[in-house]
Amino acid sequence: MQFNLYIFNQLLRTTLALTLVLVGIIWLFQTIRILELVVNRGAAVVDFLLMSVASMPLWLMIAIPISGFIAVNWVFSRILADRELLVMQSIGLSPLQLAKAPIALGVLLTAFLAVNTVYILPTSFGVYKDLQFKLRNSIPTILLRDGVFIEVVDDMTMFIGSRDDDDIMRDLFIHDARIADRIITMTAQSGEFIERDGSPTLILQNGERSERNAEGQSGAVLLFDTHSITITRNSSQQTERATIDINEDSISNLLSPDAAQSPQFYLQRHAEGHYRIASPWLGLGLALLSAAIILRGQIRRDLWTRRASLNIGACVLVIIAVVVSRGWVTNNANLWPFIHLIVFAPIIIAFWLLRQPRETIDATGRKEVLT
Repeated sequence: MQFNLYIFNQLLRTTLALTLVLVGIIWLFQTIRILELVVNRGAAVVDFLLMSVASMPLWLMIAIPISGFIAVNWVFSRILADRELLVMQSIGLSPLQLAKAPIALGVLLTAFLAVNTVYILPTSFGVYKDLQFKLRNSIPTILLRDGVFIEVVDDMTMFIGSRDDDDIMRDLFIHDARIADRIITMTAQSGEFIERDGSPTLILQNGERSERNAEGQSGAVLLFDTHSITITRNSSQQTERATIDINEDSISNLLSPDAAQSPQFYLQRHAEGHYRIASPWLGLGLALLSAAIILRGQIRRDLWTRRASLNIGACVLVIIAVVVSRGWVTNNANLWPFIHLIVFAPIIIAFWLLRQPRETIDATGRKEVLT
C-alpha cells in the first residue's frame, strides 16, 4: 500500500510538471497569433491574458493524456534503475498489483478530462471566441500615430496631432466620406475612443463639423462642445457572432441534426461530439497501456529499451488511430463506434496483459509461472 502511494505521488507530480511544459510549448506557438491580433487592435494586456487562459482547456485535452503516458514511462524507468521495481516483483507482487498507481492516475486524469470536456471547455472557449470576435471587429486604434493621416475604415481618414498617456487624442481632423454624395469634415481639440453597443465610438470635445455634397457645395457648419461618431466599416457590419464554434457547443447539440446548419456540417459536429465523449478515456488508456507493457513478464533492465520503444510505438499508433477514426466519422456518421472502440481497446488490452500469469526463470533455468 505504501509503495503504491509512493509511486502514485511520483506519477502525479511528474504528470503535472509535464503538463505545464507541454501547455507552455503550445502556449508559445498559439500566443504569437493571439498577440498579433491583440497588438494590431490596440487591446489591453488583460484581453491577451484572458484569451490565453480561455483557450487552455482545448490544449489540455491533448497535453494531459500524453503527459500521463510519459510520466508512467519516466517514473517506472527511474524505480527500475533504483531496483525498487525488481524488489517489489521478487516479493511476489503481480503486474496488476504493481499497476495500481498508474490505474489510479489514469482514473484521475480521465475524471478531470471528462469535466473539462463537458463543462470547462465549452464555457471557456465561448469566452475566447467572444473576445476574438470583439477584437477582430474593433477599430485598430493603435495604428493612429501622431502626425500621420490614417484610413481607419474605408472612406474615413483621421489625423491626430498628439496622444496623451491616458489615450486622450489632441488636435483631431476627420474626413468622412462613408455616406454617398456627402463629405463630412470635423476638427476637434480632443477625443477619446469608447465602446458603445458593440462598436467603437469616438467622443470629440470642442470642435467644428462641416458638410458638403459631391459637387463641393458647402452646407451647414456646426460648432459643438461634445460630438460622438460611431465608427463602422459599413451599415451591415455584425455586432454579434452569427455562429457558435464547435468547441464551445454542448455534446448534445453536436449530436443533434437539427442544430447543424447543413448536412456536411452535421457530419463534422457529429464526429466532434463522439470524440468529446470518448477522448477523456485516453487519460486512462495511455497510462494503463504503458504500465502493462512495462510490467508484462519478467522485469529486467536489459529489456527496458525494447519495452520503451514498444510503448512509444503503441502510443503513437493509438493517437493516429483516433485521428483516422475521427476522419472516418466526418465522412460517414455510421462509423462513430470506431472512435469509442479505438479509445477503449488499449484499456481492454492492458487489463488482459496485466491479468496474464507471469513467467520467471529460477536458478536452475527452469520456467516458473506466477499468478
